Amino acid sequence: MSEYMREKKKTAAENAEQEKQLMKALYKLIETYPNYEKPYLRKDGDIVIPLDAVMKQNRAAFSGLATVFSEFMKTDIEGQRKRYSTWVK
Repeated sequence: MSEYMREKKKTAAENAEQEKQLMKALYKLIETYPNYEKPYLRKDGDIVIPLDAVMKQNRAAFSGLATVFSEFMKTDIEGQRKRYSTWVK
């Protein structure tokens, strides 16, 4: 049993070292991409690489604009169909 525990501790230490190496590599990689903030490790073990706050706002604004135009064109096309269908009658 104690051998199992030693093996498990060794694995945990190896995992911790591997996490450190991975985070260092991610820091280096992220330096070349200015639109992203520094990565961090959450308590559950997930790695998060956040997008810059300004970029998030821009994406949300463009998404909202695209949705508005899409809805506008959809209602415009539906309106034409109804008009033409009554026109044919």
